[in-house]
Amino acid sequence: MKHLDLKAFCIRFAISFLSSLISSFGIGCYYNCGFGTDPITIFVDGLHGHYGLSYGTISTFCNIIQTILIFMFIRKYLGPGTLLGVLTGGPFIDLFEGMMRNLFPADTTALTVRIVILFVGLVTTGIGYGMGIAAEMGVGCFQFLPLFLSEKTPLELKYTQVITDALFFLAGYLLGGVIGIGSIVSVLFTGYFLDIGLKLTYGMTKDVGPWYK
Repeated sequence: MKHLDLKAFCIRFAISFLSSLISSFGIGCYYNCGFGTDPITIFVDGLHGHYGLSYGTISTFCNIIQTILIFMFIRKYLGPGTLLGVLTGGPFIDLFEGMMRNLFPADTTALTVRIVILFVGLVTTGIGYGMGIAAEMGVGCFQFLPLFLSEKTPLELKYTQVITDALFFLAGYLLGGVIGIGSIVSVLFTGYFLDIGLKLTYGMTKDVGPWYK
């Protein structure tokens, strides 16, 4: 009979929580660097412009929709980490977006500082996504499409991430989301940093074992 390995559960759940925290911080950086947001945020921003809801509220709604899709199509990736992402992703994004806006207003912050914020956003978003997948506690909801494509095609996850980022970029642009050079950088390089986060986390958890066995 399968049973819960409490130690492994706690370690992997902590990684999942850290993943949500880090990637949400990265999205907060994108919102406030003034160079355009990451592709998913462009999509959320487009919906925000149409419906007037906060970024966090819309992100939570999108998370719920994609959780349903994960349940329908790639159920093996559904787990406590997925629910954690639904509950924490939106509030964390609102928290960090407000914090970064107060600390580094885009219209008064020096160009070099904004470039650094863009780079920090790129790195933390990608690595956060990778950590969430490698924790093997259930993936974050916005990882549904790249994972689904990597399962159905011969492409590696870092390449399907580029494809899905491009799709979110296009959809967000058509909805009126804010785009810029930072958005293009995100499309091209998030998959690279996701792969780094994936490998680093797998390296840290290789001796932890599964949380349920």
